[in-house]
Amino acid sequence: MTRFLYTKFLTLLVASSVLLSACKGAGPAPTADLQAQIAQTMQAVATDVQSTLQAAVPTAAPPTETPLPTATLQPTEPPAPVQAQAPTETPAGIATATSAPVVPIFGTTAHINTNTNCRTGPSTAYPIVFTALEGANLKVVSNTTDSHYIIVENPSSPGQTCWLWTEFVDISGNIAGLPVATLPVLPTPAMVFTISYYRVEECSDWSLAFKVANTGSTTLQSYKVVAQDLDEHTQETTTKNDFNERQACQDSENIPYLETGDKGFIYADDFPFDPSGHSIKATITICSNNDLSSVCMTQVLSFKP
Repeated sequence: MTRFLYTKFLTLLVASSVLLSACKGAGPAPTADLQAQIAQTMQAVATDVQSTLQAAVPTAAPPTETPLPTATLQPTEPPAPVQAQAPTETPAGIATATSAPVVPIFGTTAHINTNTNCRTGPSTAYPIVFTALEGANLKVVSNTTDSHYIIVENPSSPGQTCWLWTEFVDISGNIAGLPVATLPVLPTPAMVFTISYYRVEECSDWSLAFKVANTGSTTLQSYKVVAQDLDEHTQETTTKNDFNERQACQDSENIPYLETGDKGFIYADDFPFDPSGHSIKATITICSNNDLSSVCMTQVLSFKP
């Protein structure tokens, strides 16, 4: 392509030189016609050269308008990450505490060596407030007139107190400086029992036998029977600390006391005659401790054996 354009350009120069030479050889200045002819020739050569260039060089497609790129904001550098600490594992068998921390006990304390009940009073006839567990330390709030008991605070219910037996307790501190509590009034126990006539027994004398069942919540440990023969106008009294059954005038089963649901036997002894067929009135008193002590209850039974 370059060689072709060079040839065209050279041709234009030669033609121009010939015309100029012709003009100079003629002598006088070229006429207007000659000048026009020369201009036409040069214009024709230039047009030819331009046409050749346009044919040789492809026309470039007009550029499409490209939108200016949107400037991208550079992200700010994040702070250095804080290295997370690995969680500590709770050792097996150790529970994570969820309750309030234990408040230390100041003053006189009672250390529990064996599980024992703390009651509203100094015997099993009183209701249980809570059970003090082995290893616990309880706050002692008072001494008592009974040397076998102290008064402690219920750790699950601050302000609530109860009587604790000292048999299984180690006391720390000055208990002598505490106030002294007197014995509370014994509550009415849930003592319930049933009595029924059983039979007449003959040994060296005659006896009336009764069956008894403990249907209450209080242990039965002793009894007294006052048996009246209304026909003979006689009376016999018997007291015992057991509810044994007798066979052939001998104890056949040892029943020292009656727990809830237990059954046993009561006897009215020493009748000098056979009371069979007589009108009998038996007043039976049963108590929660031996020798007719602590809580007692009485029933009257009328019958004919």
